[in-house]
Amino acid sequence: MNDNSSNPARLIYAIEILLAQLDAMLSPQVIEGDSRSDFLKKRINGFKDQTARLKSVLRKHQDAERRKRALEKQNRQNTLCR
Repeated sequence: MNDNSSNPARLIYAIEILLAQLDAMLSPQVIEGDSRSDFLKKRINGFKDQTARLKSVLRKHQDAERRKRALEKQNRQNTLCR
């Protein structure tokens, strides 16, 4: 049961794309003289930082799961050899 819509890596990628598009929408040529643009850019950058941390946590979790599966496989092989 591999549902791609709930795949964390795909969701993080989608968030990164949306943040990049929002950032592009706030380019100086698009919003000239809007005082809220600086605030919005800071918020977007904050969300980008949070997304980067999520990505790091996900990568660490996936690495830990791979190590766990490798250890379980090795343990099964060791018990079969005895």
